Amino acid sequence: MAACCIQYFLLLFLLGASHWTLVQNLQCEVGRSLHLEDDPGRTFNWTSKVERCDPKGLCQETVLLIKAEGTRTAVLASKGCAAQELESMTFIQYTPPPGLLAVSYSNYCNDSLCNNRGSISQFWKPPETIATSQMSGALRCPTCVALGPCSSAPSLPCPNSSTQCYQGRLELSGGGMDSVVHVKGCTTMIGCRLMATMTSVGPMMVKETCSYHPFLQPRKAESRASWMLTSLWMLELLSPTLLLPLSHFA
Repeated sequence: MAACCIQYFLLLFLLGASHWTLVQNLQCEVGRSLHLEDDPGRTFNWTSKVERCDPKGLCQETVLLIKAEGTRTAVLASKGCAAQELESMTFIQYTPPPGLLAVSYSNYCNDSLCNNRGSISQFWKPPETIATSQMSGALRCPTCVALGPCSSAPSLPCPNSSTQCYQGRLELSGGGMDSVVHVKGCTTMIGCRLMATMTSVGPMMVKETCSYHPFLQPRKAESRASWMLTSLWMLELLSPTLLLPLSHFA
């Protein structure tokens, strides 16, 4: 009887030890990268090391790409362990081309070394460069993407559909990142929305501060084109007020 009990407890111990080992064995690739790349889809390599993570955590990999037409691309990438409960994979385009571009990829997964993507080209294809014939001579904006201030940014012609000059900075923290990206360029967006008002990308917190300058060609007061751009700006300012009655009756 005693031998039977010993075998029973030994079996429970082995099962528990096996489960504990499996739980403890989650390994994740870990690495941080902050670069300016001419062609990140071809040249950027997401190198990393391996680290054993907390049994209740997940592996994560996140990359944020910021580009202005005619500049190099800022690549901010993070891999590692994350205190996340749910697995997920997202690809977000915050600001569409032409002009400025902001996109991100984020993946949370629960298998050892599942955050093993080594190239941006595995999930993103850069847009084609706009031809010179499609650039407007009427609107020119200081243009740069830099990991520091770019006060001497060259003034470049904008794509024909651009309506504003954007000048801002993104402050990133968390996920092993502590950096600032300065951005200037042409855009069609209204307001401070390079990141579409989003405040996080994977484990990274993002704070956007900016100014932008609407472009209005000199026209007579009755010009419809000038009125349209002014009206869009006013609509942006009034939209929260306009939404209040809708939320009141919801």
